[in-house]
Amino acid sequence: MLQKIAKLFRSIGPGMIIAALVLGPGSVSSISANGSTLGNRMLWLIMLCGAFMMTYTILSAKFGAVVEKSFLSHLAASYGRWLSVIIGICCFLVCAGFQGGNNIGVGMSMNAIFGGSIGMWAVAFTALAVFFLFYFQSLYRALERLMMLLIVTMIVAFVGNLIVAKPDPVSIASGLIPSWPAGTSLIGVVAIVSTSFSVFGALFQAYLVQEKDWGDDLLGESIRDSIVGIAALTLISAVILVTAATVLATRGIAVKNAADMAVQLEPLLGRSAKWLFCMGLWGASFSSFIGNAVLGGTILADGLGIGGKVSDMISKLIAALIMIIGATIAVLTQGQTPVEIIILLQAVIIIAVPLTAFMLFWESNRRSVMGNSVPRWWVNLLAVGGLVTICLLAFNTLKGLIVRFIG
Repeated sequence: MLQKIAKLFRSIGPGMIIAALVLGPGSVSSISANGSTLGNRMLWLIMLCGAFMMTYTILSAKFGAVVEKSFLSHLAASYGRWLSVIIGICCFLVCAGFQGGNNIGVGMSMNAIFGGSIGMWAVAFTALAVFFLFYFQSLYRALERLMMLLIVTMIVAFVGNLIVAKPDPVSIASGLIPSWPAGTSLIGVVAIVSTSFSVFGALFQAYLVQEKDWGDDLLGESIRDSIVGIAALTLISAVILVTAATVLATRGIAVKNAADMAVQLEPLLGRSAKWLFCMGLWGASFSSFIGNAVLGGTILADGLGIGGKVSDMISKLIAALIMIIGATIAVLTQGQTPVEIIILLQAVIIIAVPLTAFMLFWESNRRSVMGNSVPRWWVNLLAVGGLVTICLLAFNTLKGLIVRFIG
């Protein structure tokens, strides 16, 4: 029994990094706001996004284990450097947008606990993150340990609040039945999907599997790791939504952001609830803070053909640039409503990901590339469902932006 548990922990790493970097302040804010207004009725969407995210993370993990080249280097060799450059630049822009939200999320959580401006905390944690980036020679190993610690922090914090809240099992079960209640905001749904189902986050799994040196002989471990990591991501997301639904929606209290939810929890569940939630929010913000920048730096470097490893100096330099851009966004947007900025950033970035999702799906199904490791039909069914969802939301988001700025 102990040997099985030890083997499970040895096979966990990349998936937890993906879970930690995907579950950022945008996710916590979007899910909290949705749960406080609609209750458990969109719980099915959280689970569906988890299924899509797990599917693409597994596709990516299998690619990383089976193919020797990194994903964008493979695309460059197969279709030309232009394609890898486009995807690399898109990833950089997406991560820069996310980083603004991550900085704001760190500032929101620290402000709720200690006071001080959002911009001040954003700059302070950017300096700390840059130090972390360049201090460790083996950045992957340090990143893996930090992200696992922060995932545990989030689970303890958010599940602790849920236990105190005592949710209604019948309400939770009804939330698993797909519905589209009146008053549902499309931009809110897009924000949840784009933060819970991150294609670039899933793609990064291929790089992390290769960084951990898991080859074809460890394909099973890479798949198990993906399942455990994304299951943890989905669990935490569901717990946040159910907590908001149980404590706030039943009392008619709507919140605009995660920090607002923490404040509302205090008079209802006690002072410890606020501290627990803020601790979880900080864990979500800081884990995504570092992981998101490393993702963007590694994939852009690979797209340009000048890197491709997490520990490459060029990847670190680009990651540091993403962190600085995020801190600048947080400082320049002080005085504005932080959650509106976060949700807008998450909604806009979904436009950039359909191409990446399609290429990951396409290459994973090429037998000349994957050999006998091509996905089964039911995996492809989920993958197509995820791709169609992303394309539809991207189209609607783009249409909304055109109407907003032209109409």
